[in-house]
Amino acid sequence: MHPDWQFDHIDPLLANPLNDVLAGLRAQCPVVHSTKHGGFTAALTYDTIKQILGDHGTYSSTDGIAIPRLTMTGKPPIDFDPPLHTMYRKILQRHFTRTAVAQYDDPLRTLVRHRIKELLAQGSADLVPELAHYLPPAAIALILGMPPEDGSLFLGWVDRLFLAARTGEREDGDLALREFREYIADQLERQRAAGADTVALAIADGTVDGRPLSAEEQIGMFVFLIIAGHETTVHGLSAMLYFLATVDGLRARVLAEPSSIPRMVDECLRVESPVVGIARTSLPDGRRVLAVLNAANHDPAVFERPAEFDCARERNPHLAFGYGVHRCVGEHLALLEMRIVAEEVLSLMPDYRLADEFRPQWSGGKMTRGIESLPVQLR
Repeated sequence: MHPDWQFDHIDPLLANPLNDVLAGLRAQCPVVHSTKHGGFTAALTYDTIKQILGDHGTYSSTDGIAIPRLTMTGKPPIDFDPPLHTMYRKILQRHFTRTAVAQYDDPLRTLVRHRIKELLAQGSADLVPELAHYLPPAAIALILGMPPEDGSLFLGWVDRLFLAARTGEREDGDLALREFREYIADQLERQRAAGADTVALAIADGTVDGRPLSAEEQIGMFVFLIIAGHETTVHGLSAMLYFLATVDGLRARVLAEPSSIPRMVDECLRVESPVVGIARTSLPDGRRVLAVLNAANHDPAVFERPAEFDCARERNPHLAFGYGVHRCVGEHLALLEMRIVAEEVLSLMPDYRLADEFRPQWSGGKMTRGIESLPVQLR
């Protein structure tokens, strides 16, 4: 590395070699200081990262959880510290337990089977846009109590809101917000009439500190769920499909031992964390700190042979879902989606193979990371 090089986790040039670069940096120093993005400190060891994420009193989320800062902030519960964070999260929590999300197994599995059969009829596919991107919006729509096919509408509205916040073009942003609110109002009316018990109604009827949520808080929570439930799960699914196609013996192992699929999913998330890092602000000095999850999940002090994919690990305490009070509320839904896709792909198209010209390319330039394309042959 050039002596003047400054660590920048979102540098597109680091997209492919990121884990190797992090390993080299961690071996030199467990903490790296950078002047990029206004200056920040990056923690690269498992124990330090766990300490940061577990100490919300010293490391606050209220100044945003991304470096550089996102254009839209203040989304509850993720951009708040306890006690407010606890109140916001309680509104959502019971709908995202392992038991609660299990009810979506059948409808999600039906969707995945239908999509795989469509891909098989084609004979070839790119599994990132045609499969990995397909399921997460439908899953979020279902848990909100809305038609799964409407998940793509949510993504469109949120994309327009972020674009307006970034460019200052308020007209289309205001239109997207109005369309979003009208849709939600119609859906809430339908759900109330049906006596439903959904995340959407929990948000609409939610209270914080003894008062109802404001309209802005409600929209913020909807936006948070859509963002958090989409891109990260897409990346988790894409990496899993890539590893199943490229890790020697992995596909044969899980086909012979389906009970190993949950361990395989965890190892996918460890080896390639969908979220590169989570930011905090150190109190009271206001220093920006980045907990680099990819570095934590490859720390040889915790994981033996960290660069090796090993779904037989008896202990895999990866931090892909974060740690502490802000641990991902949608963890069990994401794991359910990954397990369903693994099971149905192995059942219906176990012999898929990468296209001859394929070369892996990992996305860079933002706080999430995933494989961009996975062209395969299905016949």
